[in-house]
Amino acid sequence: MIGSILRALAGHDRATPATPADGMPEAGLTRLGFLKLAAAGTVAAGFATSACAGASAKPGRVPPVTSIDDLYDAWQNRMNTADLEGLVDLYVEDVTYINPEGVLLHGKDAVRKDFEGILALKPQIVLGDRRHILWQDVALTTNHWRMTYPGADGTTQVMTGGGIEVMRKQADGGWRYIIDDASRSASK
Repeated sequence: MIGSILRALAGHDRATPATPADGMPEAGLTRLGFLKLAAAGTVAAGFATSACAGASAKPGRVPPVTSIDDLYDAWQNRMNTADLEGLVDLYVEDVTYINPEGVLLHGKDAVRKDFEGILALKPQIVLGDRRHILWQDVALTTNHWRMTYPGADGTTQVMTGGGIEVMRKQADGGWRYIIDDASRSASK
């Protein structure tokens, strides 16, 4: 395909007459040659776009959250929609995490297991009073949260607390938690 584009640009495309009446090759492309070139370019661009998208997207990987201001909304949305993989993607592999009950956990796998249990409750969370302080590629953040979920008896249960987190901007431009203290003690 690239060869046909180069031939068309060089005027060697078969749709371009080799010699006009005066015996000299025409400069430029004929209308048909131009249309073939445009079509080939469109097809090539489509393949290149598909190839680039396939190369940059890893299966199961969500796009990184590149704005620290959007990180709270992304976390809240992923929790409220039970997007386990999207939620876990907001953490680095070796994250230190303290869950709402005060249990210290290490690593994404431990966070995933903890979130599986929380998401089974079908919670809805609101992160309020959000604040962050930036230093280069590191952020210290705080928030207060309110989580509701259906109790075993059908009544709405409410849990409140606070979070203190440390996030770092990663090589892919996304902000991810390196330390997350979601325990209720963080709000005291």
